[in-house]
Amino acid sequence: MSTTSSAQQWSEHYTSGRGIEPLSATEMDIVRDRLAPDAAGQEPRALDVCCGTGELARLLAGLGYRVDAVDYAQDAVDRAAAAPGPDVAYHCVDVATGDLGALAPADGFDLVTVRRSLAHLGDRTRIVAELAGLLRPGGTLCVITPHADRFPAGLRGICLDEAELALLTAGWEHAERVEAGDCTVVLLRGPGASAVVHQEKRRPTAAAMAGVAVVVSDPRGRVLLGWNPSRNVWELPAGKVEPGEAFEGTAVRELAEETGLRAAPGEVVLLGTLCDDTHGMTRITEVARLTRYDGTPQPQQDEQVTRWEWHALNALRVLPQPLFTASAQALNTVWPGLLPGLPPAHFTPRPTQAGADRVRFGEPAAAVRLREQLVEELTENGWTGTPELRAAFRAVPRHAFLPEQPLERAYANQAVVTVTSDDGASLSSVSQPEMQAVMLDRGRLREGNHVLEIGGGGCNAALMAELVGPTGTVTCIEFDPYVHRRTVRFLQETGYADRVRVVHGDGVHGAPEHLVPPGGFDAILVTVAAMDVPPAWTAQLAEAGRLVLPLRLGGYTRCVAFEKRGPLLSSSHVSPCGFVSMQGIGHWDNTPLPIGQSSYAIRWEDTPPAPIDALEHALAGDPVELWTGVTIAGEESYEMLQLWLAVALPGFCRLTGDCGKGPVLLPKNQDAAALVSGDSLGCLTLRRTEPDGEQGTSRWEFGAQGFGPQAHALAESVADAVHTWDRTFRHGPAPTLIALPASMRAAHPPNRYFIDKPHRRIALHFTGAAS
Repeated sequence: MSTTSSAQQWSEHYTSGRGIEPLSATEMDIVRDRLAPDAAGQEPRALDVCCGTGELARLLAGLGYRVDAVDYAQDAVDRAAAAPGPDVAYHCVDVATGDLGALAPADGFDLVTVRRSLAHLGDRTRIVAELAGLLRPGGTLCVITPHADRFPAGLRGICLDEAELALLTAGWEHAERVEAGDCTVVLLRGPGASAVVHQEKRRPTAAAMAGVAVVVSDPRGRVLLGWNPSRNVWELPAGKVEPGEAFEGTAVRELAEETGLRAAPGEVVLLGTLCDDTHGMTRITEVARLTRYDGTPQPQQDEQVTRWEWHALNALRVLPQPLFTASAQALNTVWPGLLPGLPPAHFTPRPTQAGADRVRFGEPAAAVRLREQLVEELTENGWTGTPELRAAFRAVPRHAFLPEQPLERAYANQAVVTVTSDDGASLSSVSQPEMQAVMLDRGRLREGNHVLEIGGGGCNAALMAELVGPTGTVTCIEFDPYVHRRTVRFLQETGYADRVRVVHGDGVHGAPEHLVPPGGFDAILVTVAAMDVPPAWTAQLAEAGRLVLPLRLGGYTRCVAFEKRGPLLSSSHVSPCGFVSMQGIGHWDNTPLPIGQSSYAIRWEDTPPAPIDALEHALAGDPVELWTGVTIAGEESYEMLQLWLAVALPGFCRLTGDCGKGPVLLPKNQDAAALVSGDSLGCLTLRRTEPDGEQGTSRWEFGAQGFGPQAHALAESVADAVHTWDRTFRHGPAPTLIALPASMRAAHPPNRYFIDKPHRRIALHFTGAAS
């Protein structure tokens, strides 16, 4: 209640025997003379706020009021209740936060009093308004307050001055003041209900400037920039807001004045407000987006820009001349990530759905050609097996989700990293087209399906929107705020904003409940590597629905397509893939544990970590090497062997280090499958057996190394596992995966192995070539 004292301090004040200044004879005379109830009316009701020890409340009760008295110091309430006198109902309530309305009669109080307390209330304007709302029509609010002019400066904090009294009485139909010694008694009736008024303060000192930057693009997707020789910069059409002018009006006026282009205010889409500083002033820039206009841009008389040009987005990073800072920041607002390394600016976006249908997408003819070439390449290699999938890749402008990249790079069949960490690790990317095609195909998306994507970027969501059509829905969950903003903007730019719902949140939790369709999603596609299958994903998946995700298995990432069958998920597809890892709750620490002072380290993922201190000594000794005679061609994949070793070798882990340095024959650019047993280590290795031939191919032989007292036994374990794979599984299909709830435990059927996750037990069933 007090801005300077707590309830505990006031309770201690009253416990010590102190109170507040007693009612003076003048105050009592004023109360009796001016606030006595009408004897002819119904039982009068009064509320005494901040009652202290209850002196005023008892006076009112003696005049015939039925009185409720409140204070937020419990000791004050106890002392007041114990004092002799007329009946008063005392309550311990904080007037600043409590519910005084619960005490009010249906038609309100006849009188509300506040004595020697209002100056202590920090939000007194609000509190007075709330007390006024407790009065019946014609009721009175009585404020008795020490007057600042009658007290020394050190006590002004308990008083109101003339300015505060004027503020208190403003807006009341009737306000009366009576002086009572060192206090002023204010009687207020008829709280005002007039329209809101407003006025300006004195003319301010110039401290900020507000303007609008207009980001205009043509039917080929190029942005309009003007060369300003006096500033030696490229800049957007822009200008200051005139008094009383709407931002849309500023945009079309400045566009016409500077370029000669004509546009209607209704075609302008306002994206939000940038705030930064320049020359000691705050610069506020409203970013306007415009794609519909008439005319050809031309330099205008008396304007600083001497020529206007259309520029390709991916060329802006390498402009030989500088961009005006505010224009560069506006461009980065429209296309987040387009221009790196800009000075900081705070951006407040407008609602994302506003005006999205007024942005007309444009693209160069080369993009159409490159997109068609990509579709032909994907089709020739068997990645786009249906007409619907080919049509989706032809329709979605992949380069629009990679505006900073050259067109050839955007349409190459490779993933493109869009966000990296400070240490260079990939945090977000646009997936490789063939991997997008695989996941979309395995998700079996059809017209009318309801699909959930975990992970953002926008390109994959747009492909899904094409496949499910106008009767289906696509919901995208993105954790990173920057990627979320980038996704939203690019979907707006390409016209998919009304077809894809983008949510900023942690994908582990799935979609918000109000976005989950009845019966669940027909498909969930996860476009970030996941360590586990969270319960929300299976709960939100329809029966027989498809879950396609990059799943970590023993430290290896595999694209797995599951189908839901009751509590189980059964795979129909498993293939190698590479994806950035999940952020948020689903993130895992992949930092290897160093083996002493050696140059090697161990990564544990699905296997409980074992002590590795003794391995430093083991690695210092001579290794045991066993060569299996099992070979592969240089371009041949052995991803099934990796999965097999992950479940076949007890104590499985991955060994990492510098290739070519030290005794371990590590594969180049990757970890080695390994196992730890006590003070010994075994690992898989490779050596070249045939040099590159005329076709540029070579052959490699698998081997095993062992270190430590059990070196030979561990090397044999690795070699035996390689032989088993080569003899039984190498030419067979990929293993079938069954994801069971973690609570389910079953006997191990033949050829079935398990990887236990926190939420799921993953059963891997390897089938031989013959079967």
